[in-house]
Amino acid sequence: MKRIFIIDDHVAVRQGYTLLIQREPDMVVCGETAIADDALHLVDECGPDIVVLDISLQGPVDGVDLLKRLHLRWPQLAILVVSGHDEMVYAQRMLQLGARGYVMKGDALMFIQALHQVAGGETYVSAHVRGDDAP
Repeated sequence: MKRIFIIDDHVAVRQGYTLLIQREPDMVVCGETAIADDALHLVDECGPDIVVLDISLQGPVDGVDLLKRLHLRWPQLAILVVSGHDEMVYAQRMLQLGARGYVMKGDALMFIQALHQVAGGETYVSAHVRGDDAP
């Protein structure tokens, strides 16, 4: 059973991810937070296999800084960045900072596929980012 921790500053988004994850027989949400400053402590308590992270968090610590901190503290932790920011601009940077995947918030159909790929030790980016979507 893969344990998932969600970090997003919108409660409706966290609830939506939780609903999607609850449908998966091999995944469970072990915790969530809207506050980046609380995330390290909560992730330490929860011990997730995967963190779902929004890079646009409110407060002094944004998701990019939090990604760096998470990766530094737990280099083997799988982090899936889910963001509304253009993947062509951000995906490669997030992967370089330690994320194992990047999926657009508007691509809900790919969210679970991305989670499964990241859970399996693979990297997830869209076909568009990989260059596989040419006609």
